[in-house]
Amino acid sequence: MKNPGLDKKVVSERLKTLREREGITQEQLAQVLCTTQQIYSRYETAKADLPLHHLCTLTQYYNVSSDYILGNISHPKAPPELSERFIQHITVRDFICRVSSFSRKSKRRLIDYVNYLSYQEQLVKKETEES
Repeated sequence: MKNPGLDKKVVSERLKTLREREGITQEQLAQVLCTTQQIYSRYETAKADLPLHHLCTLTQYYNVSSDYILGNISHPKAPPELSERFIQHITVRDFICRVSSFSRKSKRRLIDYVNYLSYQEQLVKKETEES
């Protein structure tokens, strides 16, 4: 994400602050991004540019706007429409990367929820067919 007007120091500070606020390690966050701890560390130390796809993932993970991470605004909260836009454009790869970082218990809960949603979809489909 090369941008001559971008202050990499601000970006790196925001990344570190957000990660520490969540109480997670660089290694854990690297797993969310499907990268290595060494590469992620370079973002937090302003030694590498943050790729756009990682910026998008981080905005969703932290529920903040990209403008906040990039230092364009001082308030971190993402507008609600960003979550909806992310849902519409999430790829299977992005989803799998996020799920792969879940604990075993969270993965089990996700599977249970997916099964529940599938059941609900079947009920709606059945009701529609009967109408």
